[in-house]
Amino acid sequence: MRPGTLESLRGVQAAIADTILPELRDIYAQDVASMSQMLIESIASEWDSLAQDLHTDDARMCELLAEAATLLQPFAGGNKTAAALVRQIEESSGGPGSPSLRISDLQAENDRLRGLLERLVVFLEDAEPDPRYEALMGLRSAVYGHLRRVAAGGWSFWDMASFRERMAALKSDISR
Repeated sequence: MRPGTLESLRGVQAAIADTILPELRDIYAQDVASMSQMLIESIASEWDSLAQDLHTDDARMCELLAEAATLLQPFAGGNKTAAALVRQIEESSGGPGSPSLRISDLQAENDRLRGLLERLVVFLEDAEPDPRYEALMGLRSAVYGHLRRVAAGGWSFWDMASFRERMAALKSDISR
């Protein structure tokens, strides 16, 4: 039976750990190999849930964009940017996403929705100091909250902390 994706990634990790890493004498090369191990582990962890994560992210972005279209509608008459944004949101996020389960298709849909969300964030940042747009600031907080959750997903604090610790030790060794 041929190995699946996770088994193949584990094979690459084993090859690095068992064969390549012991041969590396340079501390920098060891750190690069260790970072490669961490990235492979991240890919392996993400692989299992990537389709679900993209689907969940897309659903939340659609909710935020629908809320934005509703909240921006009263401003669309007097603000060309708000009107254009409402039109883009309604045109682009009205229908269901791709029925495909291919990661590339799901990622393309996610990128499209994220582009709309980015345009919304730019509008909200420009509107933030103006008291007329106070009603939009809850949406602004919700969008940033979502973006923080997505950005933090998949990375382990402990992986990053141990890498930072190793780099700090390397820097102290170099400075001696």
